[in-house]
Amino acid sequence: MRPLIIFIILSSYLLVVSPVSNAYSADEKNKIQLFLNQVFDDEVPPAKRLWLTAELKSSLSQLLNQSPTKLSYRYWQADDTVVWVLDEIGKERDITTGIVVKNNQVYDVAVIIYRESKGGEVQIPWFTAQFRQATTQHNWQKDIDGISGATLSVNALKKQVTTALALNSLIP
Repeated sequence: MRPLIIFIILSSYLLVVSPVSNAYSADEKNKIQLFLNQVFDDEVPPAKRLWLTAELKSSLSQLLNQSPTKLSYRYWQADDTVVWVLDEIGKERDITTGIVVKNNQVYDVAVIIYRESKGGEVQIPWFTAQFRQATTQHNWQKDIDGISGATLSVNALKKQVTTALALNSLIP
């Protein structure tokens, strides 16, 4: 019984301190790295983590109207550019999206890894361009055109952008 308890504690610790928030495959890690290279012109800054203290968790809960499920969020920052790589479930599987925030407004959104079988239109640039210039100060969500048959994927991207803007406002 004791070895099982030690195993569970060690496994939990590794999940919390692991530099990768999800178990990405090598190919998925490469796609994320390519996205970061494009954003930062091949000079990707080291990843940082925003750890959710009780105070930050409370603030984030108010901004998102729900309690966050993660202990920390990974981001990359150089000058006024911050990149958040977030995962959100569409209908059944995660959608990995990169959200670039400059001067507290969305500069770009790119679906890095789309794992769903339907609703892939959310990856098309005309769709992701709708999120540009979104801020926490403006009710931008009503301006996003939906995609017939991809409602859950559209909602996932809206949630990711909302989360990125909320997290960005909490960076010390």
